Amino acid sequence: MKHILVVDDEIDILETIIESLEIALDAEILIHRALNGVEALALFNKDQTYDLIVTDLNMPKMDGVSLTENIRRIQADIPIIVFTGHGDLKEQVKLNSFGIFAMIKKPYVEDLILEVSKAINL
Repeated sequence: MKHILVVDDEIDILETIIESLEIALDAEILIHRALNGVEALALFNKDQTYDLIVTDLNMPKMDGVSLTENIRRIQADIPIIVFTGHGDLKEQVKLNSFGIFAMIKKPYVEDLILEVSKAINL
């Protein structure tokens, strides 16, 4: 069983991602959710058994760049997939320096499922 933490501040998008992953990847995953980077980091600090982090780039309280920075300080080798509706090259370059697994532009469901499958070796 693989554990994935999905982070997005828009509940409809969060639910769509989770539902899509559950359907596509069947019972091989357990998905945890967070509505912002602060909540995600608290979950990660509490339980570092995640196999993958999937996060939105632009969120209030703590964005995907800051979340990635903080997670990398704790666990440098965890795959992180970032998705965004914006094509901010500066943020993408910064994220690439953290060794993100993939950066996906919205709409992203099919691309996200493919990248998640690769990241957790399904």
